[in-house]
Amino acid sequence: MKSLILLFSVLSFNVLATPFTFYTSKSGLIDSDVHCIERGEKFIWIGTNTGINRLLFNGAKPVKFSKRGTSVSVTALENDGNFVWAGLKGKGVYKMIKKNYKLIGFRKDVLGDKEIKNIKRVENGLVILTKSQKFTFQFGKEKYKVDTYLNQKDNLTIQINDKILKNNNGSLSRYNPETKSFRSFKSLIKARDYLSWDKGVLIATSRGLVYYNPDSDSIRFGSPKLELSEFKLNNKDTIPNALDLNWGQHTFNYSFKFEELGVPSKISLVYTLINRGERVEKKVPAIEGIELRDLKYGTYDLEIMAENDLGIVSKNKLRYRFSIANPLRDSIWRYFIIILSVIAWTIIVILIVNVKFKKDRIILEDALLEKTNRLNQIEKSKYGLVDEDEI
Repeated sequence: MKSLILLFSVLSFNVLATPFTFYTSKSGLIDSDVHCIERGEKFIWIGTNTGINRLLFNGAKPVKFSKRGTSVSVTALENDGNFVWAGLKGKGVYKMIKKNYKLIGFRKDVLGDKEIKNIKRVENGLVILTKSQKFTFQFGKEKYKVDTYLNQKDNLTIQINDKILKNNNGSLSRYNPETKSFRSFKSLIKARDYLSWDKGVLIATSRGLVYYNPDSDSIRFGSPKLELSEFKLNNKDTIPNALDLNWGQHTFNYSFKFEELGVPSKISLVYTLINRGERVEKKVPAIEGIELRDLKYGTYDLEIMAENDLGIVSKNKLRYRFSIANPLRDSIWRYFIIILSVIAWTIIVILIVNVKFKKDRIILEDALLEKTNRLNQIEKSKYGLVDEDEI
């Protein structure tokens, strides 16, 4: 019984296994809605919806939390020795002294109403990014530089070892560069910021601070390919290989399934049909499959591949061969068989008649001989003759 319980426990663990570990307000965060994350000399700093957290980690697990509350969301952080630069939503940039968590406003004349997306410490100054502008400041100087800038923070690409994670349709997903396709995780999260940490990645999300462990990621990508799922000949399920068909009107229907090419509605089938040097190439929607009808007689070679809307082509090609008989050849063989049948039947009839005739002739000869002998006996008796061997 214990062994069964252990087995079910292991199976349950495998089914529920996830590469993500969530740390929320229940774990010690000031708020579960996390916007940004920054590495310090010893601590990790994170900006949340209601303040800043300082975390001390033991490996991948936070073991000590400190916090500094704010009235608005903290959207950007930059570590700077004894200070942390913080972007507060709609209130600009502040310098926070690590020792006492005191916040001091920076250039509120320019940044006071801006939503800060990113802060970078540069030599003798700061580069501050909003959604559409890039501000470059030098400490001690009144003048600053403004450039047009398009923020790309929402389109994060997280790469660790051989695994790539991206936001796709509002959810963090594994990305396959070979097929330019995505595969979603069961946990629906959106990455706002990230930091490589320990053997994985710390990710800022609206559901908390998330640790991603690539070793626990069970998603595996394969090569793009297609396989035949169903084949019908004249609306009947049939094996598609090496068909040798009599002359007639035939309808071929091929249906397929696909791997690593996306949804069928965005996939096309590209096929080539060759008959006696005549080559036909066509491209049809995958959801419709391939239908061939009204074909002439001859031997056909059919080659099929798949391509999606991103230009990704299946690594394999499917090949089939079939033949439709020549109608003239069919007619010749039909007449030849009929003639052979007539000749065979005639020979059989003649043999039967000969056998029967021979049998009747033997019976008639025996009867005639017997009658002749009887007449001879009568004739001998009449004239008193006797046979020679009786003398």
